[in-house]
Amino acid sequence: MKRNYQKGALLLLFSLALYPLSAQKRSFFEGYIIEQRGDTIYGLIKDRSPEPFVSLYSKVRFRAAGTSRTRKYGPRDIWGYGYQGQDFISMPLREESQFFKFRYYTDASAPWVFLRVVQQSKELIYLEQLFIHDDNSYLDSFPLFYRPNSNELVRVTQGILGFKRKQLAAYFSDCPALIEELQIKKPIFRNVPELYEFCLTHCFP
Repeated sequence: MKRNYQKGALLLLFSLALYPLSAQKRSFFEGYIIEQRGDTIYGLIKDRSPEPFVSLYSKVRFRAAGTSRTRKYGPRDIWGYGYQGQDFISMPLREESQFFKFRYYTDASAPWVFLRVVQQSKELIYLEQLFIHDDNSYLDSFPLFYRPNSNELVRVTQGILGFKRKQLAAYFSDCPALIEELQIKKPIFRNVPELYEFCLTHCFP
């Protein structure tokens, strides 16, 4: 009995010792990076630590296909990356706040970040900024719209408070149809994807 117990204990310890390795391996996904010269390289990638206590990496970990070497790439090093149907681009992003009002600029001197691309067209790009809640390590995001010919992005919503109507109206000041709709208590668009489609249809004929 004692021998069986020791054998079982050794097997348990062995399996526990292997768990972090297997968990770490599973946290890599098939994906790609886009180098600054424009080449797309495929391999295994991860951009955050495993659950339950998630943290976003400032530099993604990447293993090119056919190699075992892991390299780290920050937003200044690559144009973007992707995995599991998610695509990220890098850009400089400066946040300014005044009286709880936030504005975002693509300032070349600002820190570079990775932003998730939700939808895009040549006129408007729908992005998300990922972040971690300090109190519970919960992964969350907030939406941003970016007009490629502008040096500013606009935050679309403010949590449960809904659309940031004044900021959106200022950002799309050349779109009367949107401004008119933003003044209505219940606009025709109910969520961010619907607002994005409305902008494409009415603001960029």
